[in-house]
Amino acid sequence: MYYLHHYFDPDFSHVRLTPEQGESGAAHLRYLGYVQNVVSGQVLAEIIDLEKFPDLPHDPRFTYQERYLPAGPNCALHPGNPDKIIARANGYCFYHNGLINVKKLLNVRGNVGFSTGSIFFVGDLAVHGDVQTGFSATARNLLVRGHIESAKVKAVGDIVCSAGVKGANTSAVDGEPSGGGVFEPVPDTLLDCGGNIRLPFCEHAQLRARGNVIIDGHCLHSTLYVGGNLIIKGRLQGGAAYANRVVYVGEQLGGDYASPTRVCMGYDPFDFLALQKLENQIVYIRDKFLYFEKQAARNSVMEQEFQPRVQVVRRKLRIANGRRNVLWRRFAADEQNATRCRVVAPGKIMPGTEISIGRTFLDISREMANQAFLLGDDEIISRCPALLHAGESAADAWL
Repeated sequence: MYYLHHYFDPDFSHVRLTPEQGESGAAHLRYLGYVQNVVSGQVLAEIIDLEKFPDLPHDPRFTYQERYLPAGPNCALHPGNPDKIIARANGYCFYHNGLINVKKLLNVRGNVGFSTGSIFFVGDLAVHGDVQTGFSATARNLLVRGHIESAKVKAVGDIVCSAGVKGANTSAVDGEPSGGGVFEPVPDTLLDCGGNIRLPFCEHAQLRARGNVIIDGHCLHSTLYVGGNLIIKGRLQGGAAYANRVVYVGEQLGGDYASPTRVCMGYDPFDFLALQKLENQIVYIRDKFLYFEKQAARNSVMEQEFQPRVQVVRRKLRIANGRRNVLWRRFAADEQNATRCRVVAPGKIMPGTEISIGRTFLDISREMANQAFLLGDDEIISRCPALLHAGESAADAWL
């Protein structure tokens, strides 16, 4: 007699989910364990000879007269131990037609919300509905056919949203702990990926892409960190865009003085992001340092209690300042990249728009049209974009 021992739950069902329980015993209603993740090389099942282990508890459903290993698609026998079934790809495992399968694409046939909980998946994820407010979706590559609301969507590769991103008007007050134990502000709506982002429109969100960002419509009151090119075919109005190559805005750049728009170029945008987080940490640590110093100066008893804390916080402040100096040196090393940066706006450029390339700065004080901004002799100059090649779009001609 042989028994097939599973290292995953063969009876798992995504329609019967229960909230995960935290260390405190409280239930996490937004985390339901929607998918059983497996990674390539992970052992999924093992055949055991019950004659050698007669006291082993076993499920009669998986007891066989002969040695049997039901390896299905994306599964294989372990090369060093043929009694084990391993995964040949990252994905989720399940039984289908009596065989163990691993599927690399997870389809969510509805919304990511209270019925699914937040989803973390090691393969590609397709959400056929919305990613609803307060939830998150994380995958290798991610497609959302509905809207992304006030949610967090992260991918190792690319993010594509078919219906658009509409976040909240207010900034987040919650935070996530940084390495130093300081709580950093986290945007209500966040798209973060290592590849490209493609959207029809974006409102009140933060986008972080190591590749390109392409928005077919407008981008309003958002913050964008773009390692590659930023292409907005409609309006870019309000917020800030940090990029290091080409920023192309087709219809309108900026709004008015009531909704200032900033475009910052010439440096690694993710160094900007790291510096902003670090500055928040330094302010927090400095406030603690001043408070502890004040308490220690009150009397000898308070000095004995608070002086060790002063020393600890002083050391943390010194480390944070050192990290800030490293970032500023990195900015200085990146200044040569500023000469390749371009802001191209064939449509309108509105007053209240600020453009910085490297150390130079330009404040648009009057309405303009059909201009390209680039770095000249220690100043930002504007000129009419060159005539485009036949058959190319305006964006393609500058990329």
